[in-house]
Amino acid sequence: MAARLKSSFVRKLEKILTGRFPPPATVELEDNDGIIGVITSAEFARLETIDRQNLIGDLIATHLTVDERRRVQVIVGVTPDEGTGYLASEEL
Repeated sequence: MAARLKSSFVRKLEKILTGRFPPPATVELEDNDGIIGVITSAEFARLETIDRQNLIGDLIATHLTVDERRRVQVIVGVTPDEGTGYLASEEL
């Protein structure tokens, strides 16, 4: 399968998320008529699921326009131990 070029919006969103979750955390995003993604970070180990989503949601609300936010379907936060199999493009 050929690699798809990332849109400027995906690059912008990656920059925002990697700024908050720098390596060794990872940010993986896909644009399939809307953005879905996974942030894998050890920082999430100390947070409940709702707190993870609130943290990500606050970043999106702060840095994206209303129209840009509408393009984001879901971005989940997982720990390295949890972070397998969330995106369709990941091989099993």
